[in-house]
Amino acid sequence: MNKVQLRYEQCQCSKIDKEVTITSIIIEDPDPDAMPYVSIQQAFDCDQKKSCGVLTISGKKRQFNWADCTHPNLTEVSGCDGG
Repeated sequence: MNKVQLRYEQCQCSKIDKEVTITSIIIEDPDPDAMPYVSIQQAFDCDQKKSCGVLTISGKKRQFNWADCTHPNLTEVSGCDGG
């Protein structure tokens, strides 16, 4: 069974000129000696998504436009609303 972890990284956002926390999901093989060893990391959330305009809230509806994000690896993970 694969091991799943969350990683929180501090990054400087060039769009809002502020330090932000990027959340990534990491999925890896529990056996580091396995061949092939699999480790996948995907950034999927930012704690400042509302400040920079990626997140728009209209009533109860939350809309994400990750294409507006300046972080090069941040994309929406299917099935995750990002917070």
